[in-house]
Amino acid sequence: MQVKRNGEWLSAMIGEECAIMSVENGSYVAISRVGARIWELIEPPIAVSDLCAKLQDEFDVTAEVCRAEVDAFLGEMQACHAIVLSPA
Repeated sequence: MQVKRNGEWLSAMIGEECAIMSVENGSYVAISRVGARIWELIEPPIAVSDLCAKLQDEFDVTAEVCRAEVDAFLGEMQACHAIVLSPA
C-alpha cells in the first residue's frame, strides 16, 4: 500500500502540535508531533511499510504497535481527504 498527500496542504508547527490546512477547501487538522513526522515522510509518496520502518528507526516502538498506530493515523487523514492510499 502506498500513501501520498491529497492536493495542496499547508503546515505549521504550533507548540507541540502541527496544523495542516487544505489550500483547496480551507479545512484544517491539528496533529501531534509524531503525526507531523508522518506528514513530512509522506512527501513524496511512500509505501506504508517503508514509512513504518523509518518511524521504528526514529521512535522506540515495536513493529506491531507502529503499524497499528500508523494505520489509525492514516485512516483519520483519509477521512479528512488529506491523503490517498493506493495499491503499491
